[in-house]
Amino acid sequence: MERAEFLLKYADLTRKGVEIAPYFNPTVRKSDGFDVFVMDVFDTKTLRERALNDPWIPNDRIDEIEEVDLVGDASQIFEVVNSAKLEGRINYIVSSHNLEHLPNPILFLQGACAALEPGGVLCLALPDCRACFDHFRMPTRLVDWLAAFHEQRTKPSAEAIFDGVAQGCSYYVNEQPTPGCNLYLDDHSGFRANQLLEVAYEKYKKNKDGSSDYEDAHCSVFFPETFELLIRDLSKLGLINFDILEISETKGLEFFVWLIKSEPNTNISEEEFYSYRQDLMVKISKNLGAAPFLLRQNLDGLTSIEI
Repeated sequence: MERAEFLLKYADLTRKGVEIAPYFNPTVRKSDGFDVFVMDVFDTKTLRERALNDPWIPNDRIDEIEEVDLVGDASQIFEVVNSAKLEGRINYIVSSHNLEHLPNPILFLQGACAALEPGGVLCLALPDCRACFDHFRMPTRLVDWLAAFHEQRTKPSAEAIFDGVAQGCSYYVNEQPTPGCNLYLDDHSGFRANQLLEVAYEKYKKNKDGSSDYEDAHCSVFFPETFELLIRDLSKLGLINFDILEISETKGLEFFVWLIKSEPNTNISEEEFYSYRQDLMVKISKNLGAAPFLLRQNLDGLTSIEI
């Protein structure tokens, strides 16, 4: 199954959808006849100008940037969709490698839920921190998201930017840096940490005193089990009304999540909730850092082990 088909497997493509920040690589194309709204923080003209000045984007792909229908920050998706009179009329929302950049993920999840019709689906593709340049960073905790939500954070925190620079890394193949690796097939020793501690601290001081402009960063880092814990805890606290349809295993350096808009689940007992939560937290402790790489068979003399 192709990646796009896999990401969209719970979406009803005959209905209205929203794709967030697809840039030059949309998953659902208006040009193919789909009733999809493109949302981005920039309008179409600005996106194409930025693409022209980006050496990593081939000029022949600029035409693939489709017209932006909804302009705004993804964290403000409810206000943007509501202004377009689309509240509760969206069947699916596609967000590929966007959520981790958002300074206020809870606000985004609440807004996405309000935008969706009952039974609507949020389709997410997320990087596994263990397989990308976040390899040496610690996974995001619930308290990190709660702080961002209650502080009404509108840009990446100084701490998130510092962590991304100071703990960031590249995965080297034949002495060439790459964005990441296949979690289950590659050797994790290829990750080399940035040597930018002083640079990170100078950035941190400027961001703390408010003298820096908006700077993009991975505000959240996770792997499948830590993301599942975040969603289940937020649902238990009544902060979001999403149920988990499915969370995939990591494929390459990313994993996929499908959340369905639902009413609060009152059928789960306290005992069931905390029993499952305990098991999930044990899985997290076993899968931190390099542990999944140890599942590789017969590579560099290692054999598969059960963890």
